[in-house]
Amino acid sequence: MAYDGSPRLSKSRYQYGLQCPKRLWLEHHRKHLADPIDEVTQSVFDRGQVVGEVARRRFPGVLVEEDHTQSEAALQRTRELLDDGVQCLHEPAFFYDGVLVRVDILLRGDDGLWDVIEVKSSSKQKDEHLTDVAVQTYVIVGAGLAVGRTQIMHLNPGYVYQGGDYDLAELFTLVDLTSVVVPYLDMIPSRLEQMREMLQADCPECLIGGHCHSPYPCNFTGYCHAFLPEAPVTEIPRIGRDVLSRLLEEEIYDIREVPLTFSGLTTKQRGVCHLVQTGEPRYGDGLAFRLDDLDYPIHFLDFETCMPALPVYADTHPYETLPTQWSCHALREDGSTAHAEFLHDERTDPRGPFAESLLATLLPVPGPILVYTGYEERILKALAQALPDHESDIGQLLDRLVDLAEIIRDHVEHPGFLGSYSLKNVLPALVDDLSYDGLEVRDGRTASVRYERAILGQLEQEERKKVCEDLKSYCATDTLAELRLFQKLCRVCR
Repeated sequence: MAYDGSPRLSKSRYQYGLQCPKRLWLEHHRKHLADPIDEVTQSVFDRGQVVGEVARRRFPGVLVEEDHTQSEAALQRTRELLDDGVQCLHEPAFFYDGVLVRVDILLRGDDGLWDVIEVKSSSKQKDEHLTDVAVQTYVIVGAGLAVGRTQIMHLNPGYVYQGGDYDLAELFTLVDLTSVVVPYLDMIPSRLEQMREMLQADCPECLIGGHCHSPYPCNFTGYCHAFLPEAPVTEIPRIGRDVLSRLLEEEIYDIREVPLTFSGLTTKQRGVCHLVQTGEPRYGDGLAFRLDDLDYPIHFLDFETCMPALPVYADTHPYETLPTQWSCHALREDGSTAHAEFLHDERTDPRGPFAESLLATLLPVPGPILVYTGYEERILKALAQALPDHESDIGQLLDRLVDLAEIIRDHVEHPGFLGSYSLKNVLPALVDDLSYDGLEVRDGRTASVRYERAILGQLEQEERKKVCEDLKSYCATDTLAELRLFQKLCRVCR
């Protein structure tokens, strides 16, 4: 069936409609209200494209090159390739029942049936992949092709790269979803009809909730959440969908307005609401003991990492967390401080240089090493396993680690935390003259994206140098934040 140019659905919009009718309606009628695509989100799109290009080499075929703006041409080219007897097509286009889809890989088997293969850059098969490939299969079958199998092809987290060309049979894992896709196909026509009817009506009213972020981050979150106050009920820790819905239905949007008797709240959630409503921080009696137990000099350590989807270095696997950067602030008993740092700025395996520089800095100097959460501990344990020659020395550092986040979590309650003990929540609540404002890099995910772009990408030398300096500034701010938090807590205990 040819595409007639009328408003249509796609596999992405079908997924949007399943996630939230309002998202689909806005995507169709008010796309200009969408949040700008940020750097991290764009990197996810780019990663998917790169993984998809590599995946095509697993099943060589002919690419339908016409893009999303050339739908009719893509449909025509697909028909021509099928008529010519091409056995494997990449990105062929099909239109049926008002839905246009582009298939990652369409492979004809020895039995003459077609295999639908959807490529995912994830390291596992997810629940939402079922409806994704099912709607594609529905359209392909409706367009007149006989489908044999419907499969997902994702990255294999157990694949260990040996260097050189990828072993594509090992790099990717094929998951056959045919047995669950076939019974789902009968549900699709009614769901499509519901979506089309909804799109012809006014914008549906949908409460915000967990579906705003799962299974996909919604690009209209900013628009739909704009009404929330400074201390929104969405920030209540681990709040269930039912409880959140009842709060919103009763027009209770602010934590400061939540009745402490509201049914469904846990004891911890009531405690957070009460703390925010009273506005009084609380410091436990054991805080002074925990701080006094730390001998000087005290070191404050932070790591930054990258996680390439496709392994870059030998003896690594997809999405392996690779440490690329560290910062350490040291606090002496007289109040003086010192700072050391490392950033691996070469396109080589960072693990060895990272470990060697860290050990050279910290091993000769005694004192506890404060980190924020258990992230650094996990990275060091992985490093010890990857670098057996350094295992003993890394073990000495591990023995010295102290989790500052755990100390704060055990002994400090503050209304400004809103129940979260992340560094980005705790710092502004306790330290009013240090922030990440003005930094080019302000969070770890952006740091990882910038590092991959600068060191693993093709940036010019000057731009690469600028990114490296921005990364150093961010990591140094993290460890300075830890130091300043420690000093604040010490003053509270005096």
